[in-house]
Amino acid sequence: MLTKLPVLLLLLAFQRLASAVNFAWEETQLTEDDIGAFNSIAFADTAASISVDNTATSGSRKCKVGPWDAAWPTKAEWAAFNTSLDGALIKTVPQGAVCYPNDPHFDEAACTAAVQATAFSGGVVVDPSNIVQPWIAGEPCDITETPIGNCSLGGFPVYIVNATTVKHVQLGVNFARNMGIRLVVKNTGHDFGGRSVGAGALSIWLHNLQGQKFVPDFSVSGYRGPAARIAGGTQGWQVYNFMADNNITVVAPGESTIAVLGGFTAVGGHGSLTSYYGMGSDQALQLQVVTADGKFLQVDADNSADLFFAMRGGGGSTYGIVTSAVIKAFPPLTLQTAQFMWSGSLDANFPQPSTHPRVLSQSTRKPSGPAYIEPPSSTFTGPPSGLFQMIGQFILPGQTLNDATALLEPFFSTMAQLGIPLTQSNATTITSQPYNTRRTGQGDPVGNGRFSSRLFPHANWEDPALFNATVQSIRAAIEDGGYTVNAIPYSPTEAVSGFPNDAVNPAFRQTAMHAIAFDSASPVKDGRVLPAKVVNAAHARLNSFVDAWRKLTPGSGAYMNEADMQEPEWQQSFFGDHYPRLLDIKRRRDPWGVFWAPTTPGSEAWEVVVPDGLPLQTGPLCQT
Repeated sequence: MLTKLPVLLLLLAFQRLASAVNFAWEETQLTEDDIGAFNSIAFADTAASISVDNTATSGSRKCKVGPWDAAWPTKAEWAAFNTSLDGALIKTVPQGAVCYPNDPHFDEAACTAAVQATAFSGGVVVDPSNIVQPWIAGEPCDITETPIGNCSLGGFPVYIVNATTVKHVQLGVNFARNMGIRLVVKNTGHDFGGRSVGAGALSIWLHNLQGQKFVPDFSVSGYRGPAARIAGGTQGWQVYNFMADNNITVVAPGESTIAVLGGFTAVGGHGSLTSYYGMGSDQALQLQVVTADGKFLQVDADNSADLFFAMRGGGGSTYGIVTSAVIKAFPPLTLQTAQFMWSGSLDANFPQPSTHPRVLSQSTRKPSGPAYIEPPSSTFTGPPSGLFQMIGQFILPGQTLNDATALLEPFFSTMAQLGIPLTQSNATTITSQPYNTRRTGQGDPVGNGRFSSRLFPHANWEDPALFNATVQSIRAAIEDGGYTVNAIPYSPTEAVSGFPNDAVNPAFRQTAMHAIAFDSASPVKDGRVLPAKVVNAAHARLNSFVDAWRKLTPGSGAYMNEADMQEPEWQQSFFGDHYPRLLDIKRRRDPWGVFWAPTTPGSEAWEVVVPDGLPLQTGPLCQT
């Protein structure tokens, strides 16, 4: 017996390493005793693969049950559901309701505060229903001190579960599934594709699932080392402050109010360390997940490996709801940063150096950083002036000042040789800053708009003819289209990710640049979405320019979080060769279609029925 004791101790030690302790609120879970005779909150069985048909019939179509249907839960059923939640059910009041004099929630002072707060993303995050692009919900309740018309729900959910425990999340999933109601999930509301809102829906709000823990020694299959357990509602600014407190580095969103475990992990997630440590999806070592049957699972390489693959890059609001995750942690890191700005005339015609593609191709292997190229009509630069403007930034993680200077010298010297003046005072000055510098939760400015994007592979920089065609297509979007282009160079190869075999779009592994074309013209006027004819025409025009990018990048794709919500052939563009596997996982894990979001695996089985083809979430969700 004594000889077996060391082995037993080793096994116990390994078990401690493999399972970081859950947050206290994750221990509060739904039980059979909680359910009792209230079958509307009962668990389901995916193994049976039999779905109870709780859909309503609209004409010849089957749809999710909405408040317009006889099958909608009664007031007594909603009250019983709220009781099971211990009062955590919210009846949605749009954030702008306080601005409408004819609304019972009108409050002039509160309206002024809401207008000021929602100019930045931080003011949207703290509201249980709002999103940063409310036009997707039909702009039903404009947040302005001079509103027109009435405030309505539009595409906002009818009820919201303010989740503070795993039990709350389980109850929301079970009730929506058993009652046939559309379910949506809101984390921070950085939603550019309509995944966090839905007319007639029940929403689960993850904002108040909070906590961060540093785990110095964590072990799972394929990894042993420092890690961090992060709660589902944790925002970027909270993680940066957590990093500073523990003198560590974790891969976090660049925008301070984006959730680490929302679309950042579920779809890809990029930032300053993309070329250094990989995508946000590459960081997850273990997930705590509520699945479509209402069960609470630990998901990692050895447990529910199919979900572990799919939920790291394979689409958000699709397979389950992440309540927390263990992600990789690294030693503290310093960023070397160089900024530059150039303004030039519309007809500037500088010579093109033959070495330029080579310099860029080498440089994008490690650095990151955006460059905005703005046309004469851009709202960033004011009224038409005949001048272009380019604002750029190089971000080089983990390099010394000398290394950074040597890497960037070819770029700056080439610009000088060509007579291209970099007018910003620190154009050739490199500054150092810790990656884990503290931040606040105000966030970035927000507003309605449309954009489209493409991932340009290294091949477009390595072939001279292809490089020239690429440059011309980007110039056309700026000069002829009048669009602002945001170009972000990075290279998140599998070699730098450190944990391969996730569902991240395979196109990312060959990427040299992620480019976004912004249409600064808002689809909203006077607090209402413009007529479909106008919106659709503007989209068709934008699509015509980005389509030139697609033709130059066959087999590549786009980053779903920052792409056209009406992306053509989105299955290939967003998921590449992973799509058949992801679709199979979706069908097996969620045979009821509990989780649905536009342009995610399996979403083609349903559609939101709205007039005129607008990509809004204002109608019933029906089977195709």
